[in-house]
Amino acid sequence: MKKMNLLLLLVLISSTLAPACAGRKSRLQPPPPLSIRQRSAMQTKELEGDFDTGFAATISVLQDEGWQIEVVDKASGIIQAVSLKHQDIVGPNEDWYAENDTGYRNAIREEAKERKTAPAEWNRWEQLTCHIEPWGENRIRQRITITAVGSLPANTFSYAEKKKDKGNIVAVGGKEQSRIVEDPARYQYLFQQIQRAVFIRQGLKSYR
Repeated sequence: MKKMNLLLLLVLISSTLAPACAGRKSRLQPPPPLSIRQRSAMQTKELEGDFDTGFAATISVLQDEGWQIEVVDKASGIIQAVSLKHQDIVGPNEDWYAENDTGYRNAIREEAKERKTAPAEWNRWEQLTCHIEPWGENRIRQRITITAVGSLPANTFSYAEKKKDKGNIVAVGGKEQSRIVEDPARYQYLFQQIQRAVFIRQGLKSYR
């Protein structure tokens, strides 16, 4: 009986805490995901400039755009960075709906209100990986991948089968989601800023 009560409690807790995206309806439908070839074309760009200048320009641009550099491996041409963390009521898999359906976030708040709970508190951030390699004379080839990441913290609850009983501790595990950002404008903007930074550095070299 005690195990049955515990199982029922876990089911109720999980259904209360889990984001309601599975049952939530939106009047909009997202476009199909990009194919491997389409994604590669979006994330890859050939730029003018030598490797050393392009590598330094990329680091500078990412820092200017608020990315925190975590890994710099010039020998492999790898730069990895992360954004600052923030809280949100939607996870990565719901981003498209939240951005394109104006009533989506309000629906989340209303559903939480009906269940007499608070909306989910996702910890959100992004990860960026850039690979740079020489690509012909005075040219480089870059591939940038941006990944949206979100995690729900684990929760701990205490319950007692009877008022006089001591509380039983129940832990509910956290949850993590990630998805590759498929917004061509974001990648194009970074490539443009990097190319501009390369030209500026090349111009400075010519004056020395």
